Amino acid sequence: MTAFRFIHCSDLHIDSPFKGFSAIRPDWADRLREAPLRSFLKIVDLAISEQVDAVLISGDVFDGEDKSLQAQFKFRRGLQTLSEHGIPTFIAHGNHDPLNTWSTTLDWPEKVNVFPGSRVSSIPVKKDGRTLAHIYGTSFHQRDVFDNLALQFNRQQEAGFAVAVLHANVGGHPDHDPYAPCAMDDLVTRGMDYWALGHIHAREVMRRSNPAIVYCGNSQGRFFKESGPKGCYLVTLKEGADPDIQFMATDTIRFMEVTLDLSSCVTPDDVVAEMIGQCQMLMEQAEGRSLVVRQTLTGRTEVHPLLHKGGTLNSLRDEVLQNFPNRRAGLWLEFRLHTRGTYDIDTLTQGQDFIADLIALYGRQAEPESLPQCREALKPLFQSWEGGHLLPEFSDEELREILLQARNLTLDELVSGD
Repeated sequence: MTAFRFIHCSDLHIDSPFKGFSAIRPDWADRLREAPLRSFLKIVDLAISEQVDAVLISGDVFDGEDKSLQAQFKFRRGLQTLSEHGIPTFIAHGNHDPLNTWSTTLDWPEKVNVFPGSRVSSIPVKKDGRTLAHIYGTSFHQRDVFDNLALQFNRQQEAGFAVAVLHANVGGHPDHDPYAPCAMDDLVTRGMDYWALGHIHAREVMRRSNPAIVYCGNSQGRFFKESGPKGCYLVTLKEGADPDIQFMATDTIRFMEVTLDLSSCVTPDDVVAEMIGQCQMLMEQAEGRSLVVRQTLTGRTEVHPLLHKGGTLNSLRDEVLQNFPNRRAGLWLEFRLHTRGTYDIDTLTQGQDFIADLIALYGRQAEPESLPQCREALKPLFQSWEGGHLLPEFSDEELREILLQARNLTLDELVSGD
């Protein structure tokens, strides 16, 4: 039975600056900056060990025009390794690495195929004299491409599978720019067996077969919105069968967002023990990868007043990192503080006093009709700050969170007396 086996990866974002974390922890800057490239090199190793027939890269190899020459050299060495093992690579450039930013690009190895930006081209993949597949693709000539590129694809060959490589926003995904927008039906009617898509960083098999329409996501997370395992798909196409689409994790640093209930904690040592215990579990799940963890601290706890004092969270983080059993693997912690005091909010709400009225007032301010007034009240705080114009306007959810935190801080002072 004829089969075609390949790796589908995308959005490598090599040389991504990780600006936020570089500013917070300079010692993590090099580790974070190298992570996307190290992830790609793991894809290279995977391709060789699995003896695939091709590697497809669906756009955004680099993070932007400021790609370093050093990173380009390292990326090329990875492609050279694939070429030396007889594995061709097919690259469609996207909005972060359009062709017009590659005027000083390096020469690519023999088996590297870069799709042009002016048209869809088709390149055969052959093995032992047989045509396994034709790879169709096109690149972004410039960053802002808003044409429906999917309509330019049409199956032309008879022998072998037809696989399309495209950087696009299918179905108007709201969290990504509408580059090369298209609808599912545009892809279904093009005669392809598999669509290797890029641009959306969350992996998703949008359609399992006839044709398979797949976003592999980015290969390395770069912030908390890209939490969880990241990698590529190992795909096998066989005649008369649905595609075998297997996710393979290749990230070297994993971002994780978790909730930690501190209700049982009485002392700072209790908190440190809970933090370490959860991070140990996450490290085991991550199979030794470095972790960047954001712990949302929740629960009614006696240490709540202490947690809200300046410097406490930094001290707790330092203690956790100093005593973490597997320090060599690499761990960094961020926190969101959603704990409450040990007072009973329901009982306070039923009272006939100032505190009950105050709780009710905060509740009314969180109602949809009151949020515009709350937003206006906060504006002067940011208008007087020189960096205020860089912040987007608060969403309704963010405003409600601010009100909740303000209510809890107020109750801490009035009820706890601290």
